[in-house]
Amino acid sequence: MSTLEEDRDTGAGPARPDQRAADPGNGPGARSRQAIARAGRRGRTALAGFPGMARRHRLFASALGFGAVVRVVALAGFTPGLFKLDTYDYLWDANHLTPNPVNPSGYAVFLWLLRPFHSLTLVAALQHLMGLAIAVMVYAVLRRRGVRSWLAVLAVVPVLVDPAQLLIEHLVMADIVAMFLMVAAFAVVLVSRSPSPPRAATAALLMGASAVVRPTTLPLIALLAVYLLVIRSGWRTAVAALAAGLLPVAGYVAWFAAATGTVGLTRSDGLFLFRPAWLIDPYFVWSRTMSFADCSVIRPPADLAALCPGRQPGDLAQPVASLRPLPKRYLWNKDAWQWQPRTHGIVPNTAAFTPANNARARDFAIRAITAQPLAFARVVADGAAQPFISTNQLRFPAMAPRTIRINAANRRYMLAAVRGYAGTADGIAPYLGQQLSTRLVQPYAGLIQRYQDWIYLPGKLFGLVLLVGLGGIGYRRTRTAAGALAWVAAAVVFVLPVAEHEYTYRYVIPAVPLACLAAALILRDRSQD
Repeated sequence: MSTLEEDRDTGAGPARPDQRAADPGNGPGARSRQAIARAGRRGRTALAGFPGMARRHRLFASALGFGAVVRVVALAGFTPGLFKLDTYDYLWDANHLTPNPVNPSGYAVFLWLLRPFHSLTLVAALQHLMGLAIAVMVYAVLRRRGVRSWLAVLAVVPVLVDPAQLLIEHLVMADIVAMFLMVAAFAVVLVSRSPSPPRAATAALLMGASAVVRPTTLPLIALLAVYLLVIRSGWRTAVAALAAGLLPVAGYVAWFAAATGTVGLTRSDGLFLFRPAWLIDPYFVWSRTMSFADCSVIRPPADLAALCPGRQPGDLAQPVASLRPLPKRYLWNKDAWQWQPRTHGIVPNTAAFTPANNARARDFAIRAITAQPLAFARVVADGAAQPFISTNQLRFPAMAPRTIRINAANRRYMLAAVRGYAGTADGIAPYLGQQLSTRLVQPYAGLIQRYQDWIYLPGKLFGLVLLVGLGGIGYRRTRTAAGALAWVAAAVVFVLPVAEHEYTYRYVIPAVPLACLAAALILRDRSQD
């Protein structure tokens, strides 16, 4: 009922200004209460609409519900989360809010925002919600673009049920946050066939935020701008998106420069991460060149001779390239050149990443790749082929890890990182230093272990999905700019980490929803167009 209607009913005239000011129902507190009431009504309306929405999308709701149940079981079975060695660095940086010289600290900022809750379980739970949200966003884009319900559900099944995806969500690591922001960026721009400048800028801003969590997505900012030009959104929209995407990156670079005196996202781009200063820049990394480098061909100057494979310690000096250990062994061996004078253990684990070492590593890598481009291409192709020909090794642990001996400095650092964040290390201390350190709780952990034996994404099936997307791009009648964008992005986020470091299935996970999105768009029924 309006004010005038109330006045007519009561026989009263309009209130004078001084009366309205004196009326407690018109004060700031009342307006706040009214706003809260309106928000509550909208929330109740939205909740009331959920049953109807679930009925309209019954198949997707069932798949989403199954994915939610599996995640709840994982949360109950592996507490408070899964840890890798990098986890302690992220927690330490979140406690002190300082940029890390090895990995960008966007994930540490995410942890810092949650630090007041002192709960690693909350972190894992929110990350699982991100996994579910990724499925919702991909499904929404596909349905909005006319993909049939069953095909849209099929496209999101890997995200909902693949145990490798669940494990990435359960890790206290940067992967899932970067993946969530990346998919959100694509969802914002693809849900509309002609994105407006604000929508395009929002998508690029999300992509920029993803890049300061994991720099692998940095080239996708430029890819978004190219897509906007291809669909004829206009150069102003494309330039606005590019500027918005670079904004979070520029902000992080400024913070990193103020804290370390080095301009960049990290000081590790020459040793094992790519140089992030520009969107278009060669990704020359020393540790990766150890997979193929032959100094008799490269002929480096005397000051770089120490970086040759034959000058590395122990079994790292293997002369036959195909028999050499993985690049990470060269990077983290404390007897190698970059760690001299030698440091012990993992603390400090940033001593090698100095501007001088980084420059030497980059110089050697440029010379190696320039002298042996085909050898470099061969090792990258071999790594990129691995998920299609070998079994995925990314699995939840089958048993609680055994306690191992850790030196006093490392133990103090790791315990301080956990205590500073969670307030206690009681649930972590027995498992410090172990791969995926966690406490297993039965019967839930056993259910997940049996689940991952039977349900997973076969590598050959993922390869087929990629081939469908690629074939659809090449065929004129099925070609779509949105499908091409998703497919190229999937290839970038998967192949780029292999090229800069080495193959691990963790790098495949972010490409899966994009590849499925591309394939579903290609297979869309166009008879209704």
